[in-house]
Amino acid sequence: MIHKDQSIPCPVCNTSIPFELNKLLAGVQFVCPSCMAAIGLSGESKEIVKDTMNKLQEIKNNMSAQKQRDH
Repeated sequence: MIHKDQSIPCPVCNTSIPFELNKLLAGVQFVCPSCMAAIGLSGESKEIVKDTMNKLQEIKNNMSAQKQRDH
């Protein structure tokens, strides 16, 4: 399912292009609904984004654990 809050501006016309992170990381390209431009990640970017998302999830987990300990 594509979430409307997960989007990237089209590099051609600036329309929001909704995407699914897992599919983006898997190599799926998403098409702008206005101008039909396609976006995707290069091979090098996939690993950078994947690593960054893993670090973000780790931070979220740590914050959640901290909140539970504080209550």
